[in-house]
Amino acid sequence: MAWLHGIHAARFLFIGFFSLTALSLITFQSMAMFHAFIEFFEFFRRR
Repeated sequence: MAWLHGIHAARFLFIGFFSLTALSLITFQSMAMFHAFIEFFEFFRRR
């Protein structure tokens, strides 16, 4: 039953890696949107 434990650990690792990647992608996207909003605000205020 050692292979079963290995499969469970691999699945846990895969899920952790996937959630970490998704979280970093969401954080990066929100940061980029925030930066774009600030750039737009500065451009609007300069006119």
